[in-house]
Amino acid sequence: MDPVTISLAVGVASKAFDAIKSGFAMGRDLEQMSGDLSRWMGASSDIDQAEKQAKNPGVFGKVFGGGSIEATALQAYAAKKKLEEQRYELKIFLNLTHGPQAYDELLQMEGQIRKQRQETIYKQQQLRKQIGEAIGWFVLFLVIIGFFTLMTFLWMKRAEAKDYTRQQKINQGIIKEPKYTMCLRKKMIAYKGGLACIYQGAGKTFEIEFTEVQTSCPRKYKCVYNPNSKEPNIDDVMKSLRDIAK
Repeated sequence: MDPVTISLAVGVASKAFDAIKSGFAMGRDLEQMSGDLSRWMGASSDIDQAEKQAKNPGVFGKVFGGGSIEATALQAYAAKKKLEEQRYELKIFLNLTHGPQAYDELLQMEGQIRKQRQETIYKQQQLRKQIGEAIGWFVLFLVIIGFFTLMTFLWMKRAEAKDYTRQQKINQGIIKEPKYTMCLRKKMIAYKGGLACIYQGAGKTFEIEFTEVQTSCPRKYKCVYNPNSKEPNIDDVMKSLRDIAK
């Protein structure tokens, strides 16, 4: 039971109890007040059942119920204490007006009502609870399976990406292949041990290559396209040689 249902049960019990007290004041017998007594007993039984359910919410309720279970348990406990006070007053009324035997008869009637509600209402509530928990666990199972399936799929896709050919990686943008242009030899600069070949291509692309003196510089060379680059001079040649030496 949720807190709202417990509040309704307390309201029904209190209203029935007020009617029972009024009946005693008017001198009515128990048979005339049987309807009010039955409502009070039914509400009392419902509150006891709510307290039992709050104390034993089940695994699913403990995991996902959180603070609502504690709130329900506290409200059920407070409601039970209120009905215990009403029960004590009812016992006093019966003992004074009808004798102790009347209260024993009332307890027998209450036992029958509790048994009937257990076999009908509470049994159905328990069945609905079990079905709800089964559905909840099934949904949770599907979520977990879906999560691991997604992780496996992503891992496999990542593993496949490592096996792509160079051309496939270029097509997918994983690798950016440089753009080339055909350059013509513009000048040669001799240095100790070889030649520095300076080439120029489209868009003022310049590039330096080094070769041996006897090999000489080819007339054409495939350069990396680098438009508006600076034309190398002797200082650039010497710097490149120093970088190579390092």
